[in-house]
Amino acid sequence: MSQVPPIKKWLTFVTGVLECLLFGGLIFGWASLVIVLKGENFFSCSSVVNGQENGLSNSSANTTATPVIFSNETRFTTLSPKNISDADSCAAPENKCPYQDEQLSLVFTIASACLSFMALPNGILYDKFGTRKTRIAASVMYAIAMLMTAFTTVASSEVLFASMCIMAASGGYLLITNMQIGNLFGDKRSTVITLVNGAFDSSSFVFLVVLKIYEGGVSFKAIFLFYSVATSLLLLRSLFLLPNKQFPWPLPQDYNYGICRAKNTRLPGADVELNHNHDAGELQQEALMSNGNAQQNEEEEEEVSTPELYYPTFMKGLKSGMFYTHIFWFSVIQLRNYFFMGTFNPWMTKLAEDNESSCDTVIRYTEAFAITQLFGVLCAPMNGLIMDMYRNYVTKKMVQDKQAGIESAYTKASLDLRSCVVAFSLTTFLGVLFSICVVIPILPIQYLSFVLQVILRSFLYGGNATFFCSRLPTSPLW
Repeated sequence: MSQVPPIKKWLTFVTGVLECLLFGGLIFGWASLVIVLKGENFFSCSSVVNGQENGLSNSSANTTATPVIFSNETRFTTLSPKNISDADSCAAPENKCPYQDEQLSLVFTIASACLSFMALPNGILYDKFGTRKTRIAASVMYAIAMLMTAFTTVASSEVLFASMCIMAASGGYLLITNMQIGNLFGDKRSTVITLVNGAFDSSSFVFLVVLKIYEGGVSFKAIFLFYSVATSLLLLRSLFLLPNKQFPWPLPQDYNYGICRAKNTRLPGADVELNHNHDAGELQQEALMSNGNAQQNEEEEEEVSTPELYYPTFMKGLKSGMFYTHIFWFSVIQLRNYFFMGTFNPWMTKLAEDNESSCDTVIRYTEAFAITQLFGVLCAPMNGLIMDMYRNYVTKKMVQDKQAGIESAYTKASLDLRSCVVAFSLTTFLGVLFSICVVIPILPIQYLSFVLQVILRSFLYGGNATFFCSRLPTSPLW
């Protein structure tokens, strides 16, 4: 039994979910943020000319240009922020600016790509320096991104490219460090991992809240300054509720973590992660025997060797055909998701062209889409539950076969893989169903598309995380 206090374990879990929900995948709420950015007149055609001639900034004359529609039908009405929500946003267009739409779409494209491409560097740093040091660095970078965004002016709109990229990459790193929380919960590990990923997906709703606060009269600068200060919570959690290195799997006896843990409750080599395909008791005993003479120093780690059958090396994992086929499958579905989010506004604008109040329709559907993102945190555990239930079913079947003297068709080495196959099959089916709904040019059906997209993303990221935790080594590579 692990000696982690139950209240500390659950506090780590709850705060981890909230952290991913409030700070993780904010970039996915771009459909709502783009309205705020257009309200600040970033990248607008008029600002390009006037900014060069007059040094125009987004605080000039205490006015903003309120956006209404996207794509080639962007409408602006010069208003004070306090009157934004009361304006007739469907007035005749005063400006049309394809350049603005192109630049804002490009910001999202580059930032979302940065989130994916930075996963490998983030993982390398995580393995080399551990959780605490890298999270402190990520928290500082996150605060810098928010400060850059807060102080961006119309004349310096290009700063958004850098700030959004830093925010996306830092948020992705928060997800990486929080997925290890599943190691605290034994046979519920897959459920916890998928729940954390679901919270990351649902964080896109944050920018809907930002939009509503902005419409209520709070300035763009004040909102992002507040968020930069809130990142101090990430630092506190890194110190008190997460380990210096990584959570081991399975948890050794008397394991604890955080800078306030009891001095005599840490085993030598407790920061070493073990492979979960072995029996937990055997692995704990092996860890004690192999590390019995090690010094009790937090910065010191000892490697625990395990049979290659259960613990493939990193390079062997890279050479596996299963690895590359999984990457291809994941990339195709992820590209479908990114394309949907990046083109949401012009796509919705086109569908609403025949409506009398097309701009109101676009805003209503944008808000509905943002609200549905919040429910990703509720959908994600379904995937983990399916995997855990299947794993428990197969385990019981193996025990029954052993008692009956029958050679089981299942093995411990393939148990997690089989559960992943079940989850991936369901995810693929959801992806096909989602794509079919999207191509139907009927507005009410798109509500179903929103729901399917949320479930698809939750299943995709949660299942992907569980797959890599199961099939690749969990000990540091460097």
